[in-house]
Amino acid sequence: MQKVLIISYYWPPSGGSGVQRWLKFAKYLPLYDWKPIIYTPENPYLEIQDKELNNDVVDIEVWRRKIWEPYMIKDRLFGTSNIAQTSGVILNKKSIINRCLNWIRGNLFIPDPKIFWVAPSVKFLNKKIKKEKIKYIITTGPPHSMHLIGLRLKKDNNVKWIADFRDPWSSLDILDNFYLSNLTKKKHINLELEVIKEADITLTVSENWRTNLNNLGAKRTEIITNGYDNDDFKIRNKHSSKFIIGHYGLINHLRNPVKLWKTLNEICQRDSSFKEKLEIHLAGNIDPDIITEIKSYNHLFSKVKLLGYLTHSEVIDAYHESSLLLLLLFNSSSGVGNYPGKLFEYFAAKKPIIAFGPKGSDTERMLSGIKHCIYHDYDNDNIEDDILAVFNNHPNFNNIKVNSDYSRKNLTKNLVKLLNSIK
Repeated sequence: MQKVLIISYYWPPSGGSGVQRWLKFAKYLPLYDWKPIIYTPENPYLEIQDKELNNDVVDIEVWRRKIWEPYMIKDRLFGTSNIAQTSGVILNKKSIINRCLNWIRGNLFIPDPKIFWVAPSVKFLNKKIKKEKIKYIITTGPPHSMHLIGLRLKKDNNVKWIADFRDPWSSLDILDNFYLSNLTKKKHINLELEVIKEADITLTVSENWRTNLNNLGAKRTEIITNGYDNDDFKIRNKHSSKFIIGHYGLINHLRNPVKLWKTLNEICQRDSSFKEKLEIHLAGNIDPDIITEIKSYNHLFSKVKLLGYLTHSEVIDAYHESSLLLLLLFNSSSGVGNYPGKLFEYFAAKKPIIAFGPKGSDTERMLSGIKHCIYHDYDNDNIEDDILAVFNNHPNFNNIKVNSDYSRKNLTKNLVKLLNSIK
């Protein structure tokens, strides 16, 4: 059985979307005669945990090393409850302290605060690679410091290397929150360029992002999208008499469907049956200003149910209880190439989908022609008819078919083909 070393910051008990992709690849790789070995921090800075995900890592070898992160200093100085953050961005930009912290994060820690883990990891892994006779490595980012570990290992050991970009690097919109200087932006671009030129394969999740990587000068780019795991969708029979519009994950200023909230309020004002049945279920990390905005509508104030953090298993239960699943892309340039992981799980849940994103996105093209899927750009006012069409047909969506190409098992087969192609 061939060994492949997978270097990932996110691994159980870490929760959230960042862990799912390589957790599932590692789960199915042994079926195709590949042994995954995971390298991950022993003490990562975790915003959320999901210990149930450990059920998917039985008999997978995991190497852990301690990591030091600057966020620990921030927590000692300001505490963890006083400053909210998501994806490394400290919220409430009106605060001078928070703006300073974001500037420090963006300009002093390049490409990210995990940079201090690179040198000790390379030292540790150089010895392990030789001892275990490992010939293949995979790094996945963000955080993109993982790719810098791969870059050094490639040069030191001449291993075959796949650099997996779950999100863009230098063009990621979230970097705008860190007030990057021109010099810092140039450093990001140069590091990214070195990685994609040295990697045997640069892997990403969408057509648009592959084009961007090609334009930057990548040696070889390939796509494997995210997907769904059939094992997660067994024996799920939750139903509700309510008309539940559900979103389970991050909502921030780049993913706020303002027109949706306004339209739902207007329908409630005119349609008593819709108003009686409507519930808006939100879980995960949500910008407090957006919650305030939704509740400012007279007819929506009592309709919002905040579910807090849900485990992955609980999220899938919530999919099945929902009547209409809400998909939010970044309303920005990187959103054009974003296939959110939850999109494929929505497919597996066999529920109608209403998506919001930029015009001409890869997700818009994927959803076009699928009857139970609705796509709008964030400026579109004409969404009432689409919502009412789902409402009036609820719950008559039992014959939705699932494309097995997006199953995690089949996607792992595609990964194995890539690994075999660089022998």
